[in-house]
Amino acid sequence: MFFYVKYSDENVKKYKKKIEDFEEADICYNVDEHKPISASKLSIFGDPFTYKTYLEAESSKTDSQMKRFINEVYCCEELKNAEIYCKLSVSTKNIYDTIMQYSTIFERRTAQSFANWCRNNRIKFLNKKSNVIKGTRVRELYIMEEIYYDNLICSISKYLPNYQESVRNLIHEGYEIVGYARKSPGDEDENDRIRLLQDMINNLSERSFAQRIYVSPNSCASTPFFERDLKLNDNIMDKLENIRGNSQDMLEYLGSVDHDICLISIDFAGLTSRANDIIQLIEDNPSIKKIAIDTFTISDEVFLFDADSLKMDDKLLEYFN
Repeated sequence: MFFYVKYSDENVKKYKKKIEDFEEADICYNVDEHKPISASKLSIFGDPFTYKTYLEAESSKTDSQMKRFINEVYCCEELKNAEIYCKLSVSTKNIYDTIMQYSTIFERRTAQSFANWCRNNRIKFLNKKSNVIKGTRVRELYIMEEIYYDNLICSISKYLPNYQESVRNLIHEGYEIVGYARKSPGDEDENDRIRLLQDMINNLSERSFAQRIYVSPNSCASTPFFERDLKLNDNIMDKLENIRGNSQDMLEYLGSVDHDICLISIDFAGLTSRANDIIQLIEDNPSIKKIAIDTFTISDEVFLFDADSLKMDDKLLEYFN
């Protein structure tokens, strides 16, 4: 794939040796893993999100990684990527038995010890009300199909830390990380809307280190930014934690600063579904130098774009349509 030569045992040996001879460089990729590139090892180490190495799945090794794994696999509510989840009733012991196959963290702990760990770490599935069926306490959860576990583990154990290292590098370079969360109009009640928005806010803060977060609590992805949140929605906004305001507040802030901004949103549609609006946002706010899109909950990926590249590359803009 990198050398574009015909597959044969001879070529495998020949070009494997060539790769091993890359003393100062390594093979990696940027956006598409099927399009490998060569970059210096120093560049890969310094910016592991832009220069992604090819990864192998491994087990979750730390408490924080295990917490994220369990929260992604066992969900209380139906998610956008519902096709990879199935609704089942499971006990904490069932979850423990599954987790034991993917981590060594609990190899010397009992199922009861695992349950205590879940409570101490506020694992989300415990928020679901339990029922007793045939003498066993179970919860009805949305559970990820097992065929996706290896990719999830790989994402949590390597891809996410690499992304976070890149964000830390941006902060070190003087960038401010501004998060944006948007929720479309829907039929859910106000409490559910607040809960879903707060989950996005927490992810922007914890996963992407957002230093300022703005929220559009009830707007369409196709609505231009300058038309969003013209009508105040204090009933929801007042109940959200760790936010600086709505879309109008964000536009005012972006237009007032003279330092570099990396704007981060969860999912492409979380920002906008119109590529022209992205261009307009960048042109109206030259402080935006990078845009990051977190799609971990859908495809275990994060995309980081240079603002100038978005203005010049129609193929990159297609992600937002």
